Amino acid sequence: MADSKQGVPMPEDIAQDPVQSAIWRDIAPEEGNRFTAQDVPTLRLLCYWHAVAIQAQEAIAKGNGHINIFDRIGTKPYKTDDGRSVPLVRKNPALGILKEASAEIRALSDQLGISPRTRAAAPAEAQQPRSANGRILSMVLSDREAKARKAAGA
Repeated sequence: MADSKQGVPMPEDIAQDPVQSAIWRDIAPEEGNRFTAQDVPTLRLLCYWHAVAIQAQEAIAKGNGHINIFDRIGTKPYKTDDGRSVPLVRKNPALGILKEASAEIRALSDQLGISPRTRAAAPAEAQQPRSANGRILSMVLSDREAKARKAAGA
């Protein structure tokens, strides 16, 4: 009897990291994922960049739940008209990290065919009907489309 388990299992080092293992389980569940051994390096990178993005988001939130896009790094050498100090700030470095992680996640998801864009661009043949009647109906409709294109001169 054939094994019903498909796809790739989670690597041991990913399983030991709670963040990356949760991401792996969401992307490639143990039962029925459609990935091959060739996809494992890309899946590893995708889990890594998701973990980086999560850590960058936590750094931006600073644990208080508020998004802090600026880090106070000091005080300017002058005061406002009412005597208050003027903070010296810089853009939080985690924003750049989050932007890079997001770009990597998008590219790796496209490469694995799991992004909304690649799913939308998937060929219609990937969703072939399973029943015999469905296959016949699909064949008849595609034949009609071909005849209509031919009649239109395309």
